[in-house]
Amino acid sequence: MSALEVSRREQAAWRTRELVREVAVTAFDAAEHQEPIEGFHGLSRPVLDDPLTGVRAGRLVADVAIGALRNSALRARSAGHSWDAIGHALGLPADAGGSTRDEAAWEWLIEHRPPPPAAGVQLTSAVWTCTTCRGRVRDTGPFAAHPDDRETGHHDDCARRAAALEVWRHDVEGDTDA
Repeated sequence: MSALEVSRREQAAWRTRELVREVAVTAFDAAEHQEPIEGFHGLSRPVLDDPLTGVRAGRLVADVAIGALRNSALRARSAGHSWDAIGHALGLPADAGGSTRDEAAWEWLIEHRPPPPAAGVQLTSAVWTCTTCRGRVRDTGPFAAHPDDRETGHHDDCARRAAALEVWRHDVEGDTDA
């Protein structure tokens, strides 16, 4: 396969992303518009007008997909495949975080306890572009109190960051207008 060819698996992944956008439009009344792709003159991609409709649509697609996954696993069991074979098809390692592969498959599909991330994979932050300042922001989640401990990368003059700092100051100092 050449560098320009795309595998069937990647084609299916792209189609699934398109499906999530279609579900957002159909089920959650989202609208799409074209957004320029940074660094590529004249190229654009479809995006939703409200990203939260994409979150809702993604959740619906994920719930339907996990139901289909569970149903396929039960059909595989009906056809004589072991839980270990199902775990292998899921890409689970032979030793999945203290459970055997067959146990991990059962725990995931029947008990709704997904396996932990693969060894060496740390999901401790996310990176996104701030639409206010265009800075690349590293987001560590809503766990720290101070906004600068949760998000780094906003430009110093970012109005969004300034508003978050003002809310934090108000919460820390309390309402002095009362």
